[in-house]
Amino acid sequence: MSTTGDNIPWELLTRYAAGECDAPQAAELSRRIENDPALAAALAEVLLQAVAVRDDAEAHPERPVIAVVKPRWRSAVILSAAAAITLLISIVWLIQTGGERHILTVMQADGSVRWTGAGGEVRETLANGSTLPGGTLETVSDDATLVISFADGTTLTLLGRSLATLSDDGQKNVHLRSGSLSADVRPQPARRPLRIHTPTALLEVLGTRFEVDSDDANTRLAVNEGRVRLTRLIDGRSADVPAQHETIASLSGAEMPVMPRRQPEVLWRSDLAAGPAGTQGRWLPAEGDIEARLATEPVFLPKSSRGPVTIHRVGLTLPWQNRANIHVQPDSRLRVRGRAKTTATLEVMLACMKAKGGYAGNWFQQRRIEPGTWQIELPVSAFRHWHAQAQDAPQEPLELRQIAIYTISTDAGLEVGSVEVLRE
Repeated sequence: MSTTGDNIPWELLTRYAAGECDAPQAAELSRRIENDPALAAALAEVLLQAVAVRDDAEAHPERPVIAVVKPRWRSAVILSAAAAITLLISIVWLIQTGGERHILTVMQADGSVRWTGAGGEVRETLANGSTLPGGTLETVSDDATLVISFADGTTLTLLGRSLATLSDDGQKNVHLRSGSLSADVRPQPARRPLRIHTPTALLEVLGTRFEVDSDDANTRLAVNEGRVRLTRLIDGRSADVPAQHETIASLSGAEMPVMPRRQPEVLWRSDLAAGPAGTQGRWLPAEGDIEARLATEPVFLPKSSRGPVTIHRVGLTLPWQNRANIHVQPDSRLRVRGRAKTTATLEVMLACMKAKGGYAGNWFQQRRIEPGTWQIELPVSAFRHWHAQAQDAPQEPLELRQIAIYTISTDAGLEVGSVEVLRE
């Protein structure tokens, strides 16, 4: 129903401009404003008065307060100002936040995470439900996960060691410098897709679910639902990647075929003789009868469930060396072989996604190892979730994205020679 000058909800518009409406009220009023020019013009009046209050506040020490009196006239100037509502809303946000417009909400933060704002502010602790004005987000450790949401419900998940800068000035932009990102993107305006920039590619998304892995030389895109356009930066070549397909954009200029996602593997064995690609730790080549292996390197974690600690770890990022996805089942087991110089408690972490996309959590298990050569087998049913105090365990197939193997505080001279996924 169109709004007339006699029934403009001035008090509601004032609270809307001041950011005091709850989410359902704001969503409903936003919908009405988009479809009712009179209501849009009324909001323009509210916002213009807010700007006047801001200008007055610059000359007076009092804190600015938006107070709107129902006007008795409406001029062409005011009606034309309705077309500039987006700009004015931004100004009011600046008044409310002291120069920063909060665009992100932290849905979940596990492990060591960090946010850096445009002004250089750094936060090492991000509480669930806290809001952020964009900036750089970093998951610092292998067991770190950060789930954040834009106002429209678009959700991004950073996994493991990942680094991304996020902004939203009416069009969402994500600069994924390195690491892994999973996204559930709500429908975007037709001419303002969400853009994901990596060192090798530009992705444009109107609404879908997908996963991206990026480093300095390659971008791997796997689409679960919808469609994503990927453009390779070195030559401008583009590809539309539909659901259940994937492609890789490389700086090498190799072919960029769009292929159906390969069926996940449920049996898998690492091959460290192939080199260090996809590994974390110090890669060591084969020597005599000793196979190629990974030696741990120290990593300091300023924030963990145990407080600040140094861990000595190796890791594998999956899909490893561009192979198919690896799925672990509730009846799978992990076999790890290696060497150690001292007795130690070994921690093994599996970072997982759901089989159809979306974050499934980090899962942990401990095992005691002795000096010399050792081999352990870890049933997936014995892994426990990060948050779990009860005896939970994976109940469905999960896509394996990261395997981390480490000791805490103690350097046991750990070397890992192979990792296998087996079935009962």
